[in-house]
Amino acid sequence: NYLQQYPSKMCSALLILMLWGQAFVESIRILELRVPGHAAEGGQALLGCQYDLEGDDLYTVKWYKDGREFYRFIPSNSEPSIYFSMPGVFVDLTKSASTVVALDQLTQESAGRYRCEVSGEAPYFVTVSEEKDIIIHLLPNSGPRLSELNNEYQVGDRLVVNCTSSRSRPRTQLKWLINDEPVSFEYLRGPWERISRERADARETTLELDLKLSPKHFRREVLTLKCQASIAPLYQNEVIRYIRQIQHPFTFNSEENFDKIVDFEENSYQNIIPTAVSQNDIMTDGVSMKKPSIWILFPLLCRFF
Repeated sequence: NYLQQYPSKMCSALLILMLWGQAFVESIRILELRVPGHAAEGGQALLGCQYDLEGDDLYTVKWYKDGREFYRFIPSNSEPSIYFSMPGVFVDLTKSASTVVALDQLTQESAGRYRCEVSGEAPYFVTVSEEKDIIIHLLPNSGPRLSELNNEYQVGDRLVVNCTSSRSRPRTQLKWLINDEPVSFEYLRGPWERISRERADARETTLELDLKLSPKHFRREVLTLKCQASIAPLYQNEVIRYIRQIQHPFTFNSEENFDKIVDFEENSYQNIIPTAVSQNDIMTDGVSMKKPSIWILFPLLCRFF
């Protein structure tokens, strides 16, 4: 028959068909892998894997962490979703399917490399995969706090105050602002770190502000002091304090104001004395003189005491 007469031609034809089919199904591809680069300890993470089978049938979708399989989806099974327990990986099967896996109760051990692997059906079982890393952060459990601080200061006072974040991993970034403008590094000390009493793997961070107050620090007699704490891209918080300016009678906001006050005092003395002594005129040696009244001069005398 034909097969016996032309065996080599038939083998060649079958090989061509197989290669053509292989090339066809190899177009299976992952369209998008959604793995958060950063996640918070104690929180959740949603892993997404969108794929295009290009005409092939889906055999399985598998998820791996650091090379170990923890989730499998087989559409032909009566229970398609299967979860394999491992440290730091807790899958919520009620929210997981072929294109998404929900992770819950994230811990420090949840950090690592996650890979999505998609396979087509027999006979080729073509498989494609992509992977991304997740970093797990321990976020502060409260906002930044300030050391003891007065509600009022005057120009010339020294302002020294600490801003401290609660425990975190990695270190919380701290930033001082006065009237919403960043404070120059020359007025900062630190940051300093210390091991948290709550957890040995976490740190508390402190940044000190130390500067002498000048008129430019007050706007309408108020200084707005702000300390910002952040762990990009998951966390940002701040604490704000409003400090009133003490208006001391001998404290001047600027040299210009000081000159105006001095001029005002000199003119006041020149104008007050003639007015005060104009009440009674007396004659002495034929010369008209003005006799001052003690009651009129009384307010003036008080100014010198």
